[in-house]
Amino acid sequence: MNFLKSKKEFLCPENAELAKKLKNAGNVRKICLIGGKLQGVEAAYLAKEAGFYVVLVDRKETAICKCFADDFECFDVIKEPERLIELSSLVDFVLPVNEEPETISFLETIAGKLRCCLLFDFDAYRISCDKIRSKEFFRKVNVPTPADRPETPPFFIKPKGESGSIGARIVETKEELASVPEGYLIEEYIPGPIVSLEMIGNGRNYIVVKETYVHIDDVYDCCQVTPLLHNPEYRDIAYRLSEGIGLRGIMDVEAIDSPRGLKVLEIDARFPSQTPICVYYSCGVNLLALLAESADPDFGVNPEKNIAAATNPRYKDTYGILEHVTFGKDGELVSGGEHLISAGTSLRMYYSDKSIPLEILECSRPDGYRAYTIICAGKDKDDAAKIRAKAFDLIRNGVPE
Repeated sequence: MNFLKSKKEFLCPENAELAKKLKNAGNVRKICLIGGKLQGVEAAYLAKEAGFYVVLVDRKETAICKCFADDFECFDVIKEPERLIELSSLVDFVLPVNEEPETISFLETIAGKLRCCLLFDFDAYRISCDKIRSKEFFRKVNVPTPADRPETPPFFIKPKGESGSIGARIVETKEELASVPEGYLIEEYIPGPIVSLEMIGNGRNYIVVKETYVHIDDVYDCCQVTPLLHNPEYRDIAYRLSEGIGLRGIMDVEAIDSPRGLKVLEIDARFPSQTPICVYYSCGVNLLALLAESADPDFGVNPEKNIAAATNPRYKDTYGILEHVTFGKDGELVSGGEHLISAGTSLRMYYSDKSIPLEILECSRPDGYRAYTIICAGKDKDDAAKIRAKAFDLIRNGVPE
């Protein structure tokens, strides 16, 4: 990182000011996040937990991730690529945390010009963001997945190019299926809990971390994440997928844990939202820190060493919960998907007590809209439930003076 340039030597005056701030930050790792929505919140939260200096870049002043950034640079990387390229000389890592196709495609065209490590696998992302290509890949590496276009209902449909639960739903009859528009993947519907598992790799070695249970709301959006026990079969599937794709970055593997066994639903080769914070508070491993470790050529040669470097020992044996809630029509708190948070225009720390630990984020809008993300951990499931109940009380009754 070059902090020695004078202000006149910077092509972008904003970077001269940023260089001063980064120099004053001292000898800490520095990361630039591109995108200030939900993935950005997740990455920035974990980056701060790992002691990083966080520079956020987003073209919108209303980026909700600002509350976790040390510095916010508001500009469009597509319109001002030279500003990003120059900025990259001031940080250790650049991590795209958005899923805007134009932005991701553009970043790939300038990736070779960036002057630090770019923590993103464009090849893997191209496969994972296309559900048709993903299914072909699943079959190629022989992992179990729901059957396509079954003869009998119920069916499960989802857009071919959207991430996560957007547009996903159950179709009960063939008549209803006839009205499904083009651009949807049609699969057999398989009941069972949705589970998730993250992998991080450098193209040669791969590390798996912690299984989680993804609780969903009535529109198939994640409303809560809790930890699961070690699952050797799931881990084997995740390894095969990572090796098959030659993963150079992070990827989560989402599956149904059905009575007929695990069935892989999708992969996403980008920094996830929601599950990484639960992983952190359930085993201590910080996925953002571990992703940064993957830049080391020797990553995965000694996985225990990499994991230890990215682990907060305080949370090694705790039970973490991440949950989104808002007030229902009757005034009671109800769980809902992450769309509750993306519906807001600002985010702030509503309550924080690391000694418990319990943190509550409040998402709001000028019209009075409020939603909350509860982050907590207990020594076991029952203890975590008590802390969750405390969070509900703090939201209902307010934080004491």
